[in-house]
Amino acid sequence: MLAALLFNWITFLQRVERERRLREKQLRYAEEELVRARDELRDQLRGTQPEPLRSFWEADLEGSNLAGMTLASNSNAFQRASFRNCRLEGATLEGGGASFQFARFDSAKLARAALKGDVASFQAASFVGADLTDATIVGASGSFQGATFEGTILIGAKMSGSFQSVNFSGTKFEAADLSAINRDNLASSYFKIPPTYDARTKFPVGFDPIEHLWTRVE
Repeated sequence: MLAALLFNWITFLQRVERERRLREKQLRYAEEELVRARDELRDQLRGTQPEPLRSFWEADLEGSNLAGMTLASNSNAFQRASFRNCRLEGATLEGGGASFQFARFDSAKLARAALKGDVASFQAASFVGADLTDATIVGASGSFQGATFEGTILIGAKMSGSFQSVNFSGTKFEAADLSAINRDNLASSYFKIPPTYDARTKFPVGFDPIEHLWTRVE
């Protein structure tokens, strides 16, 4: 009986500790999203296109059918562009340094798409509610920092690049390959709702999803 009581007590303490850490994650989520909103506003207040060489600056492609197309540029193109609700299945989006910064892909269909960026590309980009099933996401140093993948489907996706301070709230990573992401980058992610993974999900060496409060699904 004493052994059972001790086991129940330890289990209770572990549950309490997990809840405490989850509350810390949720507090950070609120803080980081406030910073993100501030940074977006600051970027918008910068005004008009600063350089004529920046192609597709603030381009509004919302709702367009771009499935299977290739959108590529060697320069820092597509900054602040809107791809909300776009059809981008099988498309290739490729840009040079700082491309696709603050771009919005909210609710876009990006299954099997390829997103490729150079240094600092896709920083602060938004993929809220997007479908990136089986997508390939590749970035260089500084890419995808501060991006949000809240509620995003990344099932079967293959990802590499720099993912520091990324919002992974409610993100689905079942069968995804995250092994090329720096484990410290992955640990720096934040969320309100834990991201999910399964037995097929590949993590970088040394990253323990249980320790970082991710939720395993069968």
